[in-house]
Amino acid sequence: MSAGAQDVGRLIRDLSSPKVNVRADAAEALAHVKSKQAIPALIRTMGDSVESVRGQAMRALAATADRASVPLLLTALRDPNGHRRAGAATLLGILGDKRAADPLAAAITDRDSSVRAAATEALGSLGDSHAAARLRPLLTDPSPRVRLKAVTALGRLRDTQSATLLLPLLRDKDRAVQSSTAIALAQIGDRSVVPALVQIAERPAAGGAFGVQFYAAFALGALGDRRATPILIRGLKDHDPFVRSAAAGALGRMHTKAAVPALMSALQDTYYLVRWTAAQALGTLRDRRAVPALVRRLKDPNEDIREQSAKALGKIGDRAAVPALIALFDDSDEAIPKAAALALGRIGDPKAIPAVRSLLKHKDATVRQAAADSLKMLANR
Repeated sequence: MSAGAQDVGRLIRDLSSPKVNVRADAAEALAHVKSKQAIPALIRTMGDSVESVRGQAMRALAATADRASVPLLLTALRDPNGHRRAGAATLLGILGDKRAADPLAAAITDRDSSVRAAATEALGSLGDSHAAARLRPLLTDPSPRVRLKAVTALGRLRDTQSATLLLPLLRDKDRAVQSSTAIALAQIGDRSVVPALVQIAERPAAGGAFGVQFYAAFALGALGDRRATPILIRGLKDHDPFVRSAAAGALGRMHTKAAVPALMSALQDTYYLVRWTAAQALGTLRDRRAVPALVRRLKDPNEDIREQSAKALGKIGDRAAVPALIALFDDSDEAIPKAAALALGRIGDPKAIPAVRSLLKHKDATVRQAAADSLKMLANR
């Protein structure tokens, strides 16, 4: 027996150690070894009583298992241990083997909600022709986690028959289910639900639950319906920064100029992701009114905001931004002078050529390449 095989044997034995840290370390080591010999023991370890050990075993199996492991995982899918069943379902989804479709369809009715959730996600990822029909009943599952997985899977499958069934979930008690439903409706793209979405968006639920309104408006915006605009603009003032960010992104995708003033205000949001998304949206809208506000954001303390603002100014193409973009060449983050150089190329002001040419001596190769590309764009104007 080789030294490597001896090590694998020891690690497999360690998976049964009474010490939690020994079991966890062995599983972690097996993720690097990737020995097929360890697969049965790792499958057993998926049922460990300690979550960290189960997690390491899952990672090891994700790195090691292949199509030859499917029969073992299908057997584990019927194991008395719920953790083992859930882990097997997850891994079968990762492997994407069509042999798992029917067993996973059976597992979505498991008594354990964690198994149902894992099987739902896995079945959706297989892309089986019957998957959508099997998943639709789970939209009313008592577990919010299962409903969330079902919504996400049906959206990914773009199942038009699910569109009307998804509408009630915009009022789900779980906020994650609400938001995922809006995204799923956007992915499915079935405009037959527009009248219902308008009704939900314009008539808030009892108690003024704005989340329901917003998610309906988000789906409407993705479907290109301008009636969503005022509600999405209101979303830019929501207390939840993720709602504010989603609103900014949706307004940008709708290409509605009416949103420009509100998005300009959103550039001053205290949460960086909202500022970033607002800058991106304004770049998409290409409205010159946004130039002064975007120029101010070139001094934002967050480098991602500075970069996105430079990109937005390049898309808008207003020469008033040229001096501020040139001032970014001394930024310590290489992504910023790179974005500024490319923005100047898109704007096309020949007065920027000497400054851009100076970047050809920059220490960073990606900045030098951006300067060269920018000079080509400027020469073609």
